[in-house]
Amino acid sequence: MSEASAARAAALATRAPSTTAEFARQIVSAAERFGSNETDRMRAAIADPIRRLVERDDLLEAALPRPGNNVAESYYLYFDGELSIILFKVPTERPVQPHDHGVWEILFVYRGALEHTVYERVDDGSVAGRAVLRDHQCATLHPGDCAVVAPPRDIHGFRALTDGTWGITVSRGLYKPERLYFDVAAQTCATRRPRTLR
Repeated sequence: MSEASAARAAALATRAPSTTAEFARQIVSAAERFGSNETDRMRAAIADPIRRLVERDDLLEAALPRPGNNVAESYYLYFDGELSIILFKVPTERPVQPHDHGVWEILFVYRGALEHTVYERVDDGSVAGRAVLRDHQCATLHPGDCAVVAPPRDIHGFRALTDGTWGITVSRGLYKPERLYFDVAAQTCATRRPRTLR
């Protein structure tokens, strides 16, 4: 293959929508390179793979139903026993309450827009039922925009800003079997068991 042909093929590959398996490989590669401590670099590394996946119009047709933890409509786009890629409809009637995960999670918008906040817990957790959170990162996310939610800042909450908002999350490993849900204003937290750990 000539140099010009190789360049054209490379340019076409970067424009073509991504398969979910290819997307999963790129996410795992970025996570292994940057881990949860370099979230800005990880976001930069996954920006193009996310953009390419969001270009696909067929994700709902390609998805399989999944029990949702915080939403009524949730679907698997990819699952290999460790990595999960989940497509879900963001509720408009109420925000998704701030909650923790115990693992890193990437959240991005497929359609619509949402308001997203990553929190940092600033108390020491020594008083049961009490939690003091501080906003770490607040953003309005549109299609292709993402947030990395990773320990020690693995607490987030969000709400849809438009009807028909769909999000995608990527996580590796199992969620905590007992997760904390937070009332930021009241500075309280409660333990809940998720419907699914992946």
